[in-house]
Amino acid sequence: MSTEIVIGAAVVTADGRQLGTVKAVEASAFLVNAPRQLDYWLQSTLVKDSTAERLELTCAETELGGYKMDRPYDHNEFKAAAPDKLMPSNVRDTLLNR
Repeated sequence: MSTEIVIGAAVVTADGRQLGTVKAVEASAFLVNAPRQLDYWLQSTLVKDSTAERLELTCAETELGGYKMDRPYDHNEFKAAAPDKLMPSNVRDTLLNR
């Protein structure tokens, strides 16, 4: 089992759906060239297995929305701490004060 990410490899979900191809690779993420939609980044930790032609993910297509990133390091900031404006008490207060 290999997890090397190769540009041009087909990106396939755990349930067998082809998402597109690998367009670019960064240290901890790769860019999916998705047909008929905007390209998006995924973390390299989502790779279950890979060859030069195919990259299989650990998640199903229905779970993909929670993993898509606009930039290669988007999720790293969330892991550090949620921004103050997204803390539950602040969101609640914002909604109540409208």
